[in-house]
Amino acid sequence: MGNMLVLVVTLLMVIAYHEGEAIVCSQVNMFLAPCLTYLKAGGAPSVPCCGGLNSLKNAAPGIADKQAACNCLKNVASTIPGINDDNAKQLPAKCGVDLGVPFTKTVDCNSIK
Repeated sequence: MGNMLVLVVTLLMVIAYHEGEAIVCSQVNMFLAPCLTYLKAGGAPSVPCCGGLNSLKNAAPGIADKQAACNCLKNVASTIPGINDDNAKQLPAKCGVDLGVPFTKTVDCNSIK
């Protein structure tokens, strides 16, 4: 039942996403929620985490989307205690996903082109 709910919520978010609108933080948070354990403890990211990262990449194709996602990531990294910046930086490479968005608390999101 829980997996079905996640699938339904994911589908609704994808359907609700309109081309030309920047991605919103609730979408970024949903995609990366499975990564929280990895971001805090390191090790190997889970399959759902890497899947969420890939979904985030697909949902944020444009520059405005990437900059919005970057700002969301910075906000989450600053508000959730225990996130390790080194783990965050290594996540895209460990999942084999090039987001075009750095995972770090100090990035200037406006510099993403």
